[in-house]
Amino acid sequence: MTTLVPRTDHPYYMYDAIVAQPDAIGSVILNQKARCAEVAEVLSNKRRIYVVGIGTSWHAALMGASIMDAGPEAFACNSFEFCVSPPRVTPDDAVIVISHRGTKRSSYDALDVANNLGAYTVAITSTDPGPRILAADAGIRTVDQEKSAAFTISYTTALTALALLNLGIAGRLDGPANGLEAFPQQVAAILAAEDAVRQVVAEHHARRRFISAGWGANRANAYEVALKIKETSRADCEGFQTEQLLHGPFCSLDSDCVLTLIAPAAEDRGRSVDLALAARELGTPVWALTDRADGQLEDAGAVTFPLPDCPEHLMPIASVVPLQLFTYHLALARGTHPDLFQQDDPLQAAARTHYDL
Repeated sequence: MTTLVPRTDHPYYMYDAIVAQPDAIGSVILNQKARCAEVAEVLSNKRRIYVVGIGTSWHAALMGASIMDAGPEAFACNSFEFCVSPPRVTPDDAVIVISHRGTKRSSYDALDVANNLGAYTVAITSTDPGPRILAADAGIRTVDQEKSAAFTISYTTALTALALLNLGIAGRLDGPANGLEAFPQQVAAILAAEDAVRQVVAEHHARRRFISAGWGANRANAYEVALKIKETSRADCEGFQTEQLLHGPFCSLDSDCVLTLIAPAAEDRGRSVDLALAARELGTPVWALTDRADGQLEDAGAVTFPLPDCPEHLMPIASVVPLQLFTYHLALARGTHPDLFQQDDPLQAAARTHYDL
C-alpha cells in the first residue's frame, strides 16, 4: 500500500487514504485471493452466514449481506446487537466480523460470542490488528491501520474481501469475467475525475442539509456517506434507502438541501428518476452517481457522475469512492478537520470522556 504522508495541497490523512485505494484494492485482490478461496470453501458448506460490524463496518456488513448471494443466505448484524441479543447461531453457521483495526470493543465481543456458540468465525481486519480479533478461525487482512478516523480505504478493501469471498463461493475467483483484474484501474479513473466532485462541493457546501439515497447494496453507501459527513464536517446529513425516502422523509427536503442519488442503472427500477423529478419541483439540486446511459437523470435536472462499467458485485465498491471524495472536499470547504472524529472540538472531546468504543 502507498505510504500515507499528508501533502501540502491536501494536508490530511483522509485524502491520502482515498487516493491510495487503487493500489490497496489491487493488493487485497492479489494477496488475499488464495486465502479467500480457502475460507469460501468452508463458508459454502455452512447453513447461514452472519456478517457483523459496527459504525462504518456495519455498513460494510449490510453491503456484504447484499452481495454475498452465491451460497448460504447471508444476514447483516450490528455488532452491539449481536452481543446483547445474539441470533440463533449454531456450529452449522459462519460469522464474519469486520473491524478496521480489530480494536473496537463491540467487534471483538461479537467474535467472542460467535466463538462461544461454536460458529466458524472469520475476521476481516487490518494487517496489524488488535490481539483479541486474532481469535477468529480465519483472518483476511486488508490494509495498515488508518491514521484518519474517517476509515475510507479500510471500508473499500473490506468490501473487496467480501466480494472475493462471494466469488470464491461461486467458483469464480479466476478468469476475466469476474472483473477483478480491471477493477483497480476503474477506481483510479474515478479518482482522476476528482475535479467534477470538487465542483459539486463548491456549488453546494453551504447548504443546510445533505441527503443521500441508494438501493440494494448501495443502501449501505447512502448510510455511509451520511455518517462520514457527520464525522468530518458536523453537517446535517441523512442516508436513506431510495424507496424509503419517498415514504415520508422526502417531506423534509427543500431548496436548502442537496440530494445525492446512488443510481446504477440495474438497481432502482426508475425510482431515482422519480426522486430527481420530485426534487426539481422543490428546487433541491440533485447529484447522481450512475452508469445509466438513457439520459433520464440528466433530463430530470440531475448533475451526474459517471460510474464505470463493472460487474454488479463490484459496482457498490466503485460507487462509494466519489462519495468519499465529496466528503473530504466538503470538510475542507466548511473548514473542519476530517481526520479527528471532531476531537479538536473541546465540547466533543469532553463528551468523549463519557464513552469508549
